[in-house]
Amino acid sequence: MKTVFGPFLKWAGFVALASISFLGTCDALGQSNPAPNKESDNKAGQTTTFGVNSIDGVLVTVAEDVVLFSDLQRAVKASSGGQSNLLPGGKIQGGALTAADVESLLDQIINQKVLGLRVKEMGIDVGDEELEQEIEGFLKQQNITRSVFEKELLKEGETVESHRDEFRNQLETQRFIGKVIRPLVSVTADEVRNFYLQQAGTQNSSEKTKLRSLVINLEAGLNQVQRQTKQELINRVRKEADSGSDFIGLAKSFSESPDVLKTEGLLPSKKASELPQILQDKLKTAKINEVIGPLEIGPSVFFFQFLGFETSTGDAFESQKATWENKLLEIKFKERLDEYVKAERTKVKINRRQLQLK
Repeated sequence: MKTVFGPFLKWAGFVALASISFLGTCDALGQSNPAPNKESDNKAGQTTTFGVNSIDGVLVTVAEDVVLFSDLQRAVKASSGGQSNLLPGGKIQGGALTAADVESLLDQIINQKVLGLRVKEMGIDVGDEELEQEIEGFLKQQNITRSVFEKELLKEGETVESHRDEFRNQLETQRFIGKVIRPLVSVTADEVRNFYLQQAGTQNSSEKTKLRSLVINLEAGLNQVQRQTKQELINRVRKEADSGSDFIGLAKSFSESPDVLKTEGLLPSKKASELPQILQDKLKTAKINEVIGPLEIGPSVFFFQFLGFETSTGDAFESQKATWENKLLEIKFKERLDEYVKAERTKVKINRRQLQLK
């Protein structure tokens, strides 16, 4: 739907909400939570509602940088396509944005500020001439002339100049991500193939799942002490798997399968449809070598290590291989970036003023 905000929102969507693309945390990444002992709500002497009169209030301080109330207002407007506004008292007016959505937007802005600190430390800088070229390219891509764009901005009480720094900051952030995060992300051919099989729901007759197992039997008639011992063993296996212990070693040490020393827990390959439903559900999102469990199946508790698929994916996969590789790279990139930002947030002093949204 077109609105009077159209050109402005295309700009704001790039500079104010770029954190959704790079630092978005709701769906693909998971919301970045405040780090303990580093971030705090500065509530002393404050009312529960954040109010702004003639002075643009500071919502958050990130080290020496600040997030203004107007920053969040612009993000709300851009995110909703101009349908929602954030009023000074914290009321969300119009549109479908919820209080949780706005909180997430604020969190993303904080993430971008944290990342901006690292950009400055690396000395990444976009000069005026280069910035002007990028702006011209952006307007051309959006099929908007500068004069039309400036007129629309004026309707919103904005100017192109007022956003040049934001645009510059976002470009510098992109450069930083390209230098620091991208080199850390890669995928193997097996990972791409397995991702394809999981996501595309392929059920070829030749498709089989490769697994190792570790089984702990819960025999009938166990007394309370025996059951407690079994539960402690289950907890220990999960803990050691989480710490990166070799699954073959865990299987040899703890599995109660009679032939585990011979098979090292390796199971005959089976089609996914032949596996217990509870395991099928877990395999839909499992990664190569991921340990799944504990799963209670019949009278036993199982742990499974997913080794991938034993299959020929055929022409359908080969023709789409590049697409699936890019999709998997994007997922891994977002996960890696999320991990990086979460770690960096623990190193920065962040103070958040209480904001009651309604």
